[in-house]
Parts: sequence; C-alpha cells; structure tokens
Amino acid sequence: MDKAEKRRFPLEGLLNTRDLGGYPVVANGKQKTVKKGLLFRSGSPENITAADQKFLDSLNIRTTVDFRSDGEKSSVFNFPSLEKKVDLPIDAGNLMETFFETGEGLNNNSARKSEAKMIKLYSLLPVEAIPRYRVLFSLLADPASSPLLFYCSAGKDRTGMASALILHALGASRETITEDYFYSKENLRPYWERYANSQSYMIPYFTVAEDYLFAAFRAIEKYGGADRYLTDELGADINRLRDLYLE
Repeated sequence: MDKAEKRRFPLEGLLNTRDLGGYPVVANGKQKTVKKGLLFRSGSPENITAADQKFLDSLNIRTTVDFRSDGEKSSVFNFPSLEKKVDLPIDAGNLMETFFETGEGLNNNSARKSEAKMIKLYSLLPVEAIPRYRVLFSLLADPASSPLLFYCSAGKDRTGMASALILHALGASRETITEDYFYSKENLRPYWERYANSQSYMIPYFTVAEDYLFAAFRAIEKYGGADRYLTDELGADINRLRDLYLE
C-alpha cells in the first residue's frame, strides 16, 4: 500500500478525500504534529454514495467550505452533524479567462500548452483568491468551526492551494506540503488515465504537477513570502492556528 492509499479515506465516490492530520511540522523550533480529525480536504460531492455519507457523518464535521463557482454546484454535502456551510466561490477575475484567452479553450492538442495554462492559473490563484482564503483562515481560527472540511470540484487546485497554505501556516516543510499536494495525482488517477492513449493534452487539467505549485508560491513572493502573505493578506493568526491544530 503506497502513502497516498494509506492517507486516502476508504470512500467509493469521493476519491480525493483525506485528513491533513498526522503531518510532521516544526513550530517555534519544536517538532510537532498536525492533529487528526480536525482538518479535511475533498473534491466535489456529486458522486457521494450512501456508504460514503455514513463514513463522513462519523467524522462529526461542523463546517464545510465550498470553493466551487455557482455554475459548478450540482449537489452539497448533507451531514446531520453539520452546523455551518460556507460558500467561498473562487471563480473571479482571470482564472477562467486563462483557459479561453486564446480562443482554443481546453482543446489545444498540446500537453505543453495545457501545462502552460495550468501554470498561469496557479500564478493567478493566490492573487484572485485572497478574499476567499481570508475568510477560510478566519474560520480556522475559530475552534467552533472544526472539524472543518474544504473542497472544490476535483479537490486538487483551489483545495490544494488552501491545503498548502494551511500546512505552511502550521510549520510544515515545503517537502511535506508537496507530498500532500501530490497525493491528488494518485487519487485522481481514474480521471486522468482515461486520456493516456488519446487526448493526452487533457491530462494536465486533471492532475497536479510540481511546476503548478511552484508557480503559486512564486506569485506569493511578491507579497514578501508565504509568511507575510498569510499574515498581511489573509489575516492568519499563526500562533493561534498552531495552538488549535498542533500537538
């Protein structure tokens, strides 16, 4: 069993759902671990099964944060234990224009062009999503909001960026952040593998790549680095977050 399989929840319809707990971090010079059972990430719930619902209900999730645009939503998580559902659609500005500015949309017949589009999207994501991620970090600072689950359509881009920022705030290394990010590649294999033999130019849209994540962190550098971006742009209270989510 590989690392991705060990961390992935045993769900039938939600292939990219997992707990951020258990990762090692360094906070204030001390080795610590992210608490389990408080921070969850996922993809869209369209394919959720009754068995999935039963398992997720057992997590006692209080808050869900949905990053999908209004046009993407076709269903919602419906947990009996749910206390708060927060819609934070990340669809503003140039994100979607990235794919359509050349007039060719997704169908460009070139994997290299597809990768370039994804890299550009990731370079815009930390900028366009500031208002939404700011609300997310405000929720995270409130212990009444957790356990909390955040998700988008595939659970890899908007959710992946949120996960990377949360882990950085908690003191995770870039190696650990990248490890968590790359689990989406294996988890979503059934989606991108269908294009392996034909339409391979579509694969970059359905998977993740190191260059994507690096593009996002390069964009964050203009704010003075990830720490300054978190505190100044997102209003993150680093010490409080570490008190709440580390052990």
